[in-house]
Amino acid sequence: MNFDSLVASAGQSEFHLELREFLDSILPDGRLQLPRDPAERLRVLRDWQAAMAEGGWAGIHWPVEYGGRDATLAQNVVYNVELTRRGLPAFPGHRGLALVGPGIIAHGTEEQKARYLPKIRTAEELWAGGFSEPDAGSDLASLRTRADIDGDTVVINGQKIWTSQAARCDMIYTLVRTDATGPKHQGITVVLVPLHSPGVTVRPIRQISGARGFCEVFFDDVSVPTANILGPVGDGWRVNRTTMAHEHFTNFIPAQARYSRTLDQVVALARSPIAPGGARPGDDPHLRNRVGRAWADSQMLLVNGLRNLARVTAGGMPGPEGSIAKLFGQEFEKAMHELALDITGPAGVLDRGADGTPERGRWLFGYLAARATTIGGGTSEIHRGKIAEQVLGLPRDPWNEHEDL
Repeated sequence: MNFDSLVASAGQSEFHLELREFLDSILPDGRLQLPRDPAERLRVLRDWQAAMAEGGWAGIHWPVEYGGRDATLAQNVVYNVELTRRGLPAFPGHRGLALVGPGIIAHGTEEQKARYLPKIRTAEELWAGGFSEPDAGSDLASLRTRADIDGDTVVINGQKIWTSQAARCDMIYTLVRTDATGPKHQGITVVLVPLHSPGVTVRPIRQISGARGFCEVFFDDVSVPTANILGPVGDGWRVNRTTMAHEHFTNFIPAQARYSRTLDQVVALARSPIAPGGARPGDDPHLRNRVGRAWADSQMLLVNGLRNLARVTAGGMPGPEGSIAKLFGQEFEKAMHELALDITGPAGVLDRGADGTPERGRWLFGYLAARATTIGGGTSEIHRGKIAEQVLGLPRDPWNEHEDL
């Protein structure tokens, strides 16, 4: 079972043809050429998302009245597989499309929808998510960033950390505490904050891979209008739960397609002669067994994701299978890059720019960057806890106070 067979069986031939014709019309050579300069690269990516939005191909899962297509699950599968097959990058505004936009559609006022949704679709405004704090990572409900409401103004003080791509974003969807007198899951409010507001400081964090995608965000007497509050004051935990209910579920489709494509590249690497006499890494029985195990793992990830698809198709909510996919998927991603390094041999650990570095250090960078996957989107520990409690029926952790994350 693979995504090609899913596309063939999805019964979406007209939808697929329309998508392919549109992509061919805006990408005559079939590819999106990305500059090396980070600022120029971001500009090209924003233009790419804007072009897709103009054709109705950004945020296809959104309702039609907000610029989407009310895309079915089958159409989402076809869409993500086609973009991945062509090697097209993720939208720079994917967080706004997948997380913030649906949250505003579900909980926002008409004014908020009119103000934010069009700019989310076109990448005119890019969004970060302000969740984790230095003392509230895995236990998100322990957040301490404070917001005081003074008339028609919200004044925010505190710090967020591990905020993905905040340095290049325009807005942040952030959880703050507006009432500290009750249980920790109460008194939390969602606020939409412009990152250029006076008092906001964004500080990139250099990772072991050399990337600076994660950031610290500091709020020092940051004032925004109360009109920027999303949903009821003090009900932010419920707002955020419904906003993020489909996060791991919707992430499954592009993530699985990406895993499949990366695995194909690892297999090709194992088949390529890199030793004198034409010997191939795949001739080693141990490496060949690991490649086979990686393929089997990818199929288990696919089946688990399809189980969740079936649940939602039947009218249910995404279940704890999302945590299984997240936990197992991040371990799979790490294992794939470790396998690629072993296939490339000693040269695989050379940094980019060094003579003889395979594929400009791509596999080493991926190996180091994959460590971050065990943190982003909920730590491995959190997902193990959800699986233990909600799948295996084990007792709940006392700190959880009987609230699902």
